[in-house]
Order: sequence, then structure tokens, then C-alpha cells
Amino acid sequence: MSENERIRAFLGALRRRLLLKAAVETAGFGAAVAAIALLALAAIAASIGPAGFWPPLTAIALAVLLLAALGAGVARPARALRDDRAAARRAGAIVPALASDLLSAIELQPNGIEAAEAGDVSPSLVRAFHADVARAVEPLDPRRLVPLRPATLAIWASVVAAGALIAGVVLSPGLALGLRTLVHRPSLFEGAAVSPTPLVGDVRVTYTYPAYTGLPPRTVDGSTGDLVAVKGARVRLEARVLRSARHALLLLGDAGEREVPATLANGILTAELALDDSGTYRVWLQPTFGRAVREGAGHRLSAEADAAPRVEIQGPADALELETPRPIEVGYTASDDYGLGRVELVFRVGAGPEQRIPLRDAGGARSAQGRTLWDPSTAGPVAGERIGYRIEARDRDDVTGPKVGSSRTLTVVIRNPRESIEDRLERQRDMLEKLLGDLADRVELAPDGHTRATDGATDATLTRIGSWARLHEVEEAHLALLGRLLDDDRREGALGKPLRAALAGVADRLEHVLKDETQALIAARGKPTPAAADKLDRLAVSHVAELERDVLLLDDLVGRQRLEDLSNLGKELTDAHQRLQDLLNRYKATKDENLRRQLEREARELRARIGDLAQQIATLKQRNDVPEEWRNMPDLKQLAERARKLDDMLERGDTGDLSKALDQLGDDLRNLRQMLDDNLDGFGGERFPQENRAVADLMKKVGDLEGDERGLEKETQALAEKQEAETQKRMRGQIEDVLKRENEKLDKLKQRLGGVDPGDPESALGEEVERARESAKQISRLLGEHDLAEAKEEAGRAAGALDRAADHAQEAAENEPRRGKKRASETERAEKNAEAIGEARGLAQEISEDLDKLLPRPSETMSPAEREQARQQGDQQGSIGDRTDETASEAAHKLGKMPGLEKAEGQLRDAAKRMRQASEMLKRSESKSAAVAERDAADRLGKLRDSMQERSMSGGKAKHDPVRIPGADESAAPRAWRQELLDAMKEKAPERFRDDVRRYYEELVK
Repeated sequence: MSENERIRAFLGALRRRLLLKAAVETAGFGAAVAAIALLALAAIAASIGPAGFWPPLTAIALAVLLLAALGAGVARPARALRDDRAAARRAGAIVPALASDLLSAIELQPNGIEAAEAGDVSPSLVRAFHADVARAVEPLDPRRLVPLRPATLAIWASVVAAGALIAGVVLSPGLALGLRTLVHRPSLFEGAAVSPTPLVGDVRVTYTYPAYTGLPPRTVDGSTGDLVAVKGARVRLEARVLRSARHALLLLGDAGEREVPATLANGILTAELALDDSGTYRVWLQPTFGRAVREGAGHRLSAEADAAPRVEIQGPADALELETPRPIEVGYTASDDYGLGRVELVFRVGAGPEQRIPLRDAGGARSAQGRTLWDPSTAGPVAGERIGYRIEARDRDDVTGPKVGSSRTLTVVIRNPRESIEDRLERQRDMLEKLLGDLADRVELAPDGHTRATDGATDATLTRIGSWARLHEVEEAHLALLGRLLDDDRREGALGKPLRAALAGVADRLEHVLKDETQALIAARGKPTPAAADKLDRLAVSHVAELERDVLLLDDLVGRQRLEDLSNLGKELTDAHQRLQDLLNRYKATKDENLRRQLEREARELRARIGDLAQQIATLKQRNDVPEEWRNMPDLKQLAERARKLDDMLERGDTGDLSKALDQLGDDLRNLRQMLDDNLDGFGGERFPQENRAVADLMKKVGDLEGDERGLEKETQALAEKQEAETQKRMRGQIEDVLKRENEKLDKLKQRLGGVDPGDPESALGEEVERARESAKQISRLLGEHDLAEAKEEAGRAAGALDRAADHAQEAAENEPRRGKKRASETERAEKNAEAIGEARGLAQEISEDLDKLLPRPSETMSPAEREQARQQGDQQGSIGDRTDETASEAAHKLGKMPGLEKAEGQLRDAAKRMRQASEMLKRSESKSAAVAERDAADRLGKLRDSMQERSMSGGKAKHDPVRIPGADESAAPRAWRQELLDAMKEKAPERFRDDVRRYYEELVK
């Protein structure tokens, strides 16, 4: 390397060292200044808040600082050391002793060499000078000449500044927020200034509700801005802007997560949104100049969820047990805020799948109520299963989907009658076998009449006394089992009154003879003499006789129950055939596929019942429960074959042949039932003659009472006709005018009733309106027949029904949602109903008062002789009533324990009550009403006589025909009485007595 190169290398190393020192100092102090600047900006941003200008301002500030640092700390030193001459001067400043030589050496390169070659300067001298300078700089180290230690001050400055920045961020949340604000581009919500005053006023809100609610649009003027409506509603918001703005938005959410565009026109802000979720919103405005502004407090958004329908169910009992399948009346009420859809009965048999029966489609009505008769047996075999049932109602929400409201679940258990009967008979047969064994043991132990005991306590005497004691203990154990059987039946009620009474009599008689034997055994054990043994022998004779009677009685009772069971099965078969016949006729008329399926199901059940009967007949023959003469049972193979062919025809759909086959099957079933009934009647007539005589005796007395009552009713009816003729005679001159005037009022009454729209015809309001309409029809008929007295009573009943209808209408209006949520159509309908019901009530009351003023008093239409005749008839009626009460007491004593006749006493007392009412009416000269009451009492007696004739003590073929409430033209009873009966049937009885009360009314209206 030449001297010049060594000098240049030294200067280059020195230049790099100087530039490195400048760069380190620049970086350190620049970072410190940047940190201080960020702290200052963060503090300012924290006080001002988020804004869109902070990120660019921060970037510009940092860029300016960076450029300034690069210019002052890097570019300027680099410029100052841009060539070797500048570097030599800088080196001379650091090493003053070399300042002149080092600069001269640089200046002589390359010009010094060229000048020496030209002759101006000696080249050798120049080279020697360069060599001297090179030797002088060779020991110099640029790192020592330019140490970096002073530059560490800049590094420490940056560290201190960074520490201050970090400490500020950690210790001051405000500074941390300000620092984030410097680099965060804010949303419109964050970037807007918060206005301490309202931005809008005169807010107007228009709600458009979902179509399924049926609600009309609603406008709220002067609103606070809070939006509250059902979920899915559309909202239009209009407000006057209180400051100048060129752009507006609604910011939804607590932090403005969603933006809803708004329009500004003539200072009015308009925005539309769907109310899908609850939350808040704020108005955001962008002024012409300056920063955007928003409201500080948010307005409430409340999307109210449509609640599920509310459903209630009314049933006979929460947990109902039925002996046999039969329809259950189920009532329900359902309501919804915005309208109901489908209403269904849902039931589940055991752990099986749920099954549904549509009841109605409410079609958007706010409330619905009704009743239905549900037959659990339609679900298939349900005996012994627990069936849970409830009512479900759906709303019509098409925004979030229909919601389902459910009532509480009720349960019904249908006992298995076959299992119950078999269990009952098995227990009785077991008891019969035990008593029969006791009888056999006592007969074997009884003395033969030739053996006499000797004097003294011989071994034979002790053995005999011990044998009687063992038999006594065994029979006591059997008697305890009989007592347990009776105790169980008192809780379960499975045996029935006649059988329970017979078994209780057996237990009482055996207990009595065992008690006598107990005393004799105590004496014999204390003094075991032959005399004591003889006493036990004498008691055994009467004991055996009692056991023989009880065993024979129990055997007859078991046999009768077997025959009763068969007779009841025959009745069920004929009833099932009748249902099949009715279903077939309906299917022929309608060709309804549901009816065909029901036909198939009923036919299968009929075959199953025929199989049950065949099994019971086989059991009867096998067990020898009845004597041979009463086991003459039909062969059911041909009957089962006919039922099978019936199934085949149903599958083929051959209705023509099906009708013929069904008729043949019906004839066979009726013959079968007659044979079973004859067996039962014959067995009872032979084995229970005394009880049959009691029934026959009472039946004769009931027949005599009925005959006397019907004879008196004819006399009273004749008197009533005379009284009616006198009434017509007195009104002959004015009756036409009266009829014309009252018919005009009646026409107006019908028009007003026709204008009433109760909505649900099964509601309480609908029932009362329908009752008033029926009364109006009856008034028209009665006026046409000139029966003004009954027309007056009917008008009074119409007025009463309309009074109740007005109450129900008012109650329904109060239960409706508030006016803001009520449909205008419903409001209008309620007002029209109230007006029409009020006018109709006034007309009905006016008709009743007109007729009351017109009609003469009953006593005025009778002569003194006729009034005396009515009084005598009243006394005679009272006498018949007393006899009926006496017969009721006798029936309670003799018939109260007989199956099928347990209610005879109550029926007789009901007839006696009607007789006493007729007696009082006759004494008040009200012969027409008395005649009706007498006819009712006679019909009750006739009904009881028929049931006694059909149900003698020999059998159990109680009549179970369907209960039907007679129509207006099917009953001879006055309509007022029938109306009172129908009203009473609707009243709720205590839960535990509800079935008994219902059966009472069913019997009453037969």
C-alpha cells in the first residue's frame, strides 16, 4: 500500500467513526424527543377525546421529528465530511499536531505529484513528505480519537424518555387512553362530540305492527324517542333537528355498533328501522363545518317478545279413574296477546308417543274457549294404562315462529274390568274353598251318635277337645281373611253393595258361632271333662249348619257373578254392534275415510270381545261355578267366524255385503244376549226367591203410586183446561191486539239478538245469547198457541239471559288488552254488542211486563167450586206424596243393597218432592203448572218401575243406554224446569262429588 493510500484509509476510518457517533446521538436524542412528543400528544388527546385527525397528526409529528433528526444528526455531519480534505480538517481538529501536514498531504494528492513532475516541486520531496505523514498517522486509532462514550448520554436520554412514556401509560389510564386514541381511527360514535343538549325535538313515532297481530298502525306524537313495540314491528321516526347539519344517522347500540341512515329535508330528520332486538340508539349529526356531534344519553329500544298463549284446562278430576272406557268432557280456555291459531288436545298413553286431536282453529281471535267429548278408548287398548292429556294452543307469530302454550296435564286411568272381575272372583272362590274345608273337617270330627264319653278326663276326651280347638283356630284365621277382604273392599269398592252385604252377613254369623265356641273351649281347657266335650259336640251341630248355609250362599253368589259377567259381556257386544251399525250408515252417507278407519277399529274390538266372552264361558264350564242346568252356553265359533268375515269385507270395502253381514251378526248377538240373560234370570229366580219377592212387592207399590198419580194428573189437566178456557174467554176481545203488539216487539227483539256477534259461540256470552234466541223462538210459538202465561215466563227468562250476557260482555271487554293494543274492529264489535244486548233486554222485559199486566190471577179464573176441587186435589196429591216417601223408606231397607237399584230410594224421594210442589201449586189454583209437575212425578215412577222390572235381584243386567238430554219438543216437563236443570248441570260441584252429581243429573233428565 502506498503512502497516499495509507493516509486515505486513515481518513476514511475517521470519517466512519465520526458518522457513527453522530448517528448514535441522533437516534438516542431523537427517540427521547419522540417519546416526549407522544406523551404530550397523548395528554392532549385524552382531554379532547377520540377524533379522526389524531392518527394523521401523530404520524405527521413523528415524521417531522424523524426528518429533523436525520437532517441534523446524519445528513449534516455526512455533508461536512463529504471528502478527504474535510476529513483532514476534522482530523486536524482532533490531532492539532497533524493538522497542517495532514491537510498538505491531501492537497498534494494528486496535484503535488503532477507539479513535481512538471519541475515546479521535487517529486522526491513530495514522496518523502507523504511518507512522513503516513508514518505519523499510522499509530493513530480512530476509535480512540473519536470515542462513543459521550454518545451513551443520548442512549440514556432515550431510555429515560421511554421509561417515562411507559410509566405514564401504566400509572395514568387517561394517558393510556390518549395514547390509544393517537393511533386508533374512531367510529362515528367515538369520533363525535357529545352534546349536552338535545339534538332533535318534536319527535313523532309511527309503529307498523306485524300482520299476524292484526293491529293497525299507531302514531305517537310528542314522543320521548323511546321505541317500544312487539318484536318485528317497523318504526318510522320523524323529528325536528335543533342545529344545522348536512348529514344525519341513527347509531344503534351502546357504542354505535350499527348505523341506520336518516334523511334531512327542511330541518326534519326521518329514519326507519325494524324493531328486532332491544337496546339503545342515539342521533348523530354532521354539521356543515366542524366536528360531528351525537347525543350523550341513548334512547331505549324495546322489542317485546310475543308471549306464548295462556291455556287452562277443566276436566272431571286431576287424576280420574274409570271402571270402563267412556267419553270424558274436557273444557278449555286459551288466550293470546295478538291472536290464537290451532287448539289441540294432546294425550299420551303410558310411555307411548303423543297423539293430537285438533279441536279448532281460533283464526286470530284473542281468546277461545269450548268443550269437547274425548273418548280415550279411541287411542287403542288402554286398560290399566295411565293416560296424560292436556290442551295446547299455538299463536300465529310469523316473525320468530309460532309459540305453543300448554295447560297443566290431567291423567285418567281406565281399569281393566276383566282383571278386576277375575281377581274379585278368585278371592271369593279361595274364601269359598277355605270355608268348605272347614265344613268338611267339622263334619268328619262330629260325633256319630253312638259314642258316649265316660266319666273322668280320659285321653280320648283331651284329644277331642284339642281337635275342636285346632279347627277353631283354623276357622278363626279364615274369618280374619274374610274380614281383610271386606276391609280392602271398603277402600276399593270393587265388590259392590249386594256382595259386600252378603259377605258381611257371613262374617257376622260365623263370628257369633265362633264366639260361643270360644267360651266353651275356655271352659273345657280349664276343666277337660266329658261334659265339656259334649257341649262342644252340641255346638258343632249348629256350627256345621251355619257353615253349610254360608257355603251355599257364597257359592250361589259366585255363580251369580259369573252369570252377571257373561250377561254384561252380551250387553257390550250388542252395544258394540249398534255402534258399528251407526258408523256404517254414516260412512255410506259421507264416504269419510276417518269413519272407515273407525269402523275397522270397532270391528276389531268386537272380535276381541267375542273372544273374551268365549274365554269366560270356557272358564265357567271348567270351574263348575254354576250347576249344570245353568251352563247351557252357546257355541261362539260361528259368531267369531261371522266377525272375521266382517273384517274381511271392511278391508275389501264391500259396503253392500257388509250391511247384510252386519245384520246377520246383529241377530246372532241379540239371540246370544237373550240366552245369557235367561240363564241369569233363571238362576236368580231359583237361588234368590226371597229377594225377588221383595222387588216384586215394591214394584207393585210403585206401579200403584204411578197409577194414582196419572189418574190425579188427568183430573188436574181437566181443571187446567177449564182454567185456560176461562182465561181465553176473558181476553177474547183484546187478545188479537195484544198478540199483534207483542209480536211486533218480538220481531224487534229477534233483530236485536241477530245483531249480537259474540265471537266464540261456545263462550259464556255466546251461550247466553243463544239461550235468549231460543227463548225468543219459544215466545213466538207460545204466542201463536195463545199460551200467554208460559210466554210471559219465557220472556222473563230471555231478560235474565240477556242480563247475564251484558255482564259477560263487560267482563270480556275488561279482560281485553288496553286500548292501544286492541283492534279497532274488536272495539267496534264490543260497542255494538253492548248496545244490541241492552235494547234486546229492554224489549224482553217489556213483553214480560205487558203479559203480566194482561193476564188475570189464577184464582180469578176459577169458580168457588173449582177452587175447592183444586184444594181437594192438592190434599190428595199430598197424600200420594206421603205414600211415596214411605215407599222410599221401604226401598232403602229392602233394595238399597241390590245392584242396579241402589238409587231407587232417591228416585222415589225426588218424585215425592215434585208431588209436594204440585200440591202447593194446586192450593194456589195454578192447575196447569201442577199438572206438569204431576206428569213429571208419574214419569219418574214409571221409569223406576221399568228399571225394577228389568233388573230383578236375580241378575246384574243394569241398563246402560246412552244418556241424552231431551230437546225442547221431546220433553213433557215445563221449559222453565228444564232450563233450571241445564243451568244446575253447568254449576261446578266439589271435585270429589263431581262424577256423582253428573250421574244424578243424567238420571234426572232421562
